[in-house]
Amino acid sequence: MRRVNMAMHTYDEVYSKPEFYWGMEPNNLCKRTVDLLVPDIKGKVVDLGCGEGKDVIHFARHGFNAVGVDLSEPGLQKALQWAKQEGLEIKTVQASLNEFTLTEMFDVVYSSGTLTYISPTLRKDKFMNYKEHTNVGGLNVFNVFVEKPFIETAPDWGTDEYFYRSGDLLNFYWDWEIISFEEFIFDCNSSGVPHKHAMDVMIAKKIK
Repeated sequence: MRRVNMAMHTYDEVYSKPEFYWGMEPNNLCKRTVDLLVPDIKGKVVDLGCGEGKDVIHFARHGFNAVGVDLSEPGLQKALQWAKQEGLEIKTVQASLNEFTLTEMFDVVYSSGTLTYISPTLRKDKFMNYKEHTNVGGLNVFNVFVEKPFIETAPDWGTDEYFYRSGDLLNFYWDWEIISFEEFIFDCNSSGVPHKHAMDVMIAKKIK
């Protein structure tokens, strides 16, 4: 399926269509998080930037009390309908990640591909908020797009997206146990035009 260029269309538009823009298969990072925690922990998880729900649904399937946060109402409605069809219960919150803050405790704070929407001037406070609202023994699990001078910016990169630098996530989590961290470059076709991304992926555990 040819992807819609997000520079020309909003997520509301593509999420309003019957098909799932990002597909229905959960991200490998989501699967790995579930494998790390189940059966030891089946607590509360928040998916920051959940889109149409493929990851938040996967968490709910495995017994988590799952909350999905996204700016797009059509995306959240699609996630809720999906959950209903599977007999699952999820909670959704419509909000911009620049404005949203956690006010309750979670066992997992998770985000895949959406923390680039957080303005660089807000990142320190946002990550502090995520850390403070994670239970001891819980995880913060994130992947972020990083800037590389030898990789052209993706054709569907939005004006409201901001790259990270290599290792930025580690700097925010210097006082946590780093379960895993890796950086890699991968091919993508999300705009219908082949391109590459560089990404940092981190799983960090709160010790105390």
